[in-house]
Amino acid sequence: MIGMFDAADIAGIERTIQMAIAPAFLLTAIFAALNVLTQRLARLIDRDRDIRDRLSPALPGERRVLAARARQVHMSIACLVLAAVLLCLMIVISFIGLVLELVAAFVVAGLLTAAMAVLMLALLFFLAEIRLAYRHLPLGLDA
Repeated sequence: MIGMFDAADIAGIERTIQMAIAPAFLLTAIFAALNVLTQRLARLIDRDRDIRDRLSPALPGERRVLAARARQVHMSIACLVLAAVLLCLMIVISFIGLVLELVAAFVVAGLLTAAMAVLMLALLFFLAEIRLAYRHLPLGLDA
């Protein structure tokens, strides 16, 4: 009967909440990474505007590199958002499976695996952006 919980139901809810804690912490880390990436994207946009408005001179090929870096950051942000959505969906399905007494283990495992794969892809896009930024720096020219 709806609204009536016995000890086994409460234990199941407690287990589901415990399983949802780790993805919730992961969501916090994803949101922190999103904050970093959106700040990087904002700085790239500001730099491009400064060059375009002739407020600051550009290094050779800098606008092309800024565009390439912005694409990498954008892809990383998109992957992080997708990973967050997959984790949220995983948490929701865990609770729906509990309430409806469905075996959702394979779906939950698949969503977690997909979220981790997309998170790794986001990190690779971020690494590519960092590499582009590093390669474009005029290191050693003034020494």
